[in-house]
Amino acid sequence: MKISVLQENLTKAVTRTSRVISTKPPLPILSNILIKATKEGLVFTASTLETTESVSVGAKIEKEGGICVPAKVFSDLVSSLPQDTVVLEEKEGSLLVSCGGIRASIAGVAAGEFPPVNKPEGKKETSLEKDLFVSILSLVLFAASTDEGRPLLTGVKIVQKEEGALFAATDGYRLSVYRSILSFPQGTDLVIPGRALGEILRVCQEEKEVKDVALSDAGDGQLVARVGDTTIVTRKIEGEYPNFEKIIPTKRTTTATIDVQQLTKAVKSASIFARDSANIVRLHVGKNSLTVSANAPQVGENTASVEAKTEGEEGDIAFNSRFLGEILANFPGEEVVFEMTGALNPGAFRSPKEPAFLHIIMPVRTSSG
Repeated sequence: MKISVLQENLTKAVTRTSRVISTKPPLPILSNILIKATKEGLVFTASTLETTESVSVGAKIEKEGGICVPAKVFSDLVSSLPQDTVVLEEKEGSLLVSCGGIRASIAGVAAGEFPPVNKPEGKKETSLEKDLFVSILSLVLFAASTDEGRPLLTGVKIVQKEEGALFAATDGYRLSVYRSILSFPQGTDLVIPGRALGEILRVCQEEKEVKDVALSDAGDGQLVARVGDTTIVTRKIEGEYPNFEKIIPTKRTTTATIDVQQLTKAVKSASIFARDSANIVRLHVGKNSLTVSANAPQVGENTASVEAKTEGEEGDIAFNSRFLGEILANFPGEEVVFEMTGALNPGAFRSPKEPAFLHIIMPVRTSSG
């Protein structure tokens, strides 16, 4: 194998594929990037077995071939090269790298050692508007669990309803739901791994010129996402997703409309004290105000009051401060509508700007309520 490629294009491909690689790969070979040059072009690939990412790069191919190289070493080297043409050549099991006055040799592994990389052809591609897809993922993905002990909850549920696709993510303590106008094939009901969707989201944000994301079912439990010159293949999560719709409140006794920035500042200051009291912050909805407080006997206490348009009964409820902080950090619009029905029922957060979005947080039971 011998190829010539621009350093900036090489950096993009290597940086992108390196992100997929696990810190504890299931097989040693999966700490490597596969470089493959064929008549069809130059492709860089990395995999966790569950998710595989391939990036096609424009290059001058003098000789076809392939090699696997350690991702960390190769990535660090490529980022240190000048912005010039890089020549990559496989020779006697090593990858020779030359650019400007820099020459390096990286011990590699035969390309055949890398798990087979199929080119799954989706049965039918579903084209989604990229910007809308990105905004939806940004509102639901953070609520997915990172606990591999409950694999179903580490994914995002997508169900095609009559009015459009419903996206949902939950870790058992909070729930994000978005009822979109995006259209998937009728009967679509799947759970996509959150890690794979996180990478798809990053690629979408990087590919400024790309207008659409193409998703397709490749059969055998695999889903293919194509964004520009990047293809991500992931395995859908099998199993019965929790019936999240049953926890969505159907009524409310208390409503408060608050400025997101003001509420964010109040939660941040309370969170400092909540760190020493199981991250618990308390909300009190009064007349035209909402008070956020935290009390840590060993440290002290904090109270912050913000203006609010309130309706219904006064009320008290407690939440995990991290969950409150994360929803506010991702919240769309300048105002948040908070709804509750007593201290022991889930609290709902809605956006006047994005009525299709709903976020639910389960309350924390405290000694006082």
